[in-house]
Amino acid sequence: MSACDSVSVIICVHSDKRWDAIFEAVHSVRSQSRPVLETLIVVDHNAELERRLEESLPGVTVVPNSQDRGLSGARNTGVALAKGALLLFLDDDAALEPDWVREAMKHFGSGKTMGVTSRIVPQWQGIRPFWFPDEFLWVVGCTYEGMRPGAVRNLIGAAMCVRRDLFSSVGGFNHRLGRSGGRLPMGCEETELCIRAGAAFPGSAFIFDAKPCAFHVVGDERLTVGYFIRRCFAEGKSKAALAAVAPPSAALSTERRYVLSVLPRGVLRGMSAFFHGDIGGLGRASAIIGGFIATLVGYLSGMGFRKGGRLAHPLVLRGSGEPR
Repeated sequence: MSACDSVSVIICVHSDKRWDAIFEAVHSVRSQSRPVLETLIVVDHNAELERRLEESLPGVTVVPNSQDRGLSGARNTGVALAKGALLLFLDDDAALEPDWVREAMKHFGSGKTMGVTSRIVPQWQGIRPFWFPDEFLWVVGCTYEGMRPGAVRNLIGAAMCVRRDLFSSVGGFNHRLGRSGGRLPMGCEETELCIRAGAAFPGSAFIFDAKPCAFHVVGDERLTVGYFIRRCFAEGKSKAALAAVAPPSAALSTERRYVLSVLPRGVLRGMSAFFHGDIGGLGRASAIIGGFIATLVGYLSGMGFRKGGRLAHPLVLRGSGEPR
């Protein structure tokens, strides 16, 4: 793999509902102690939003999604246009701490690191629900209880840095996965990509570094029990789709440890807190059980997802970063 001495940031957007958050994301990139080569904003089939961003963000390259509607297509558009050796994917409602890029780049010196992700900390816009368990912070796109620093199966999409030449070898994000227009199903597109890359480059690794930090906005609409259950159901359905297009042993390897070890400990911890006078402990234990059931039901409902669906084709890149 090539030397990693430059970073392109790719931010995918679809709606002006996150207008302020988009500016926060761009500001966090501009405030990095290690400057990046460029910032690309890919607009997912929204011409008016594209026009507004072009007028409001000088120095940022704003481009339309030239592929299928949805997050996977938007990310692939950014990959094809980016010029940096490293591609930093940042959610449009996330922000990096100032040393994020500097810390992430330390991992790419050996040539064995394919990508890096960091701690993703929730930035609650309202009061965090008393029943919301740390074990389910993945529901709001954040680092959850039980994640271990070091080599991981897959990166967290809210803030992840990946070698650009990886996409030339294994292809882009799978268009059958990835959210579209803010809808919940389907996810796991970065997981499927990481599994593909891990199979193509044995001995290499994706790294979870707990030192750098990114902040992920959690809006009021994500603080309800209804959203929690729907998101868990959608995750289960996405995992079923992932198992249909990736080797089953890899598709669910992380989830097995999570279900057999992390969740039982979380339930016991919640019940212990409850018996020591914390009523929220019962709520958290109940949410863990309910979230697991919703995820399982989603997985079972998604088992009809057909195998052999369209996978992303490798992106052949010019030296300038444009597709060939």
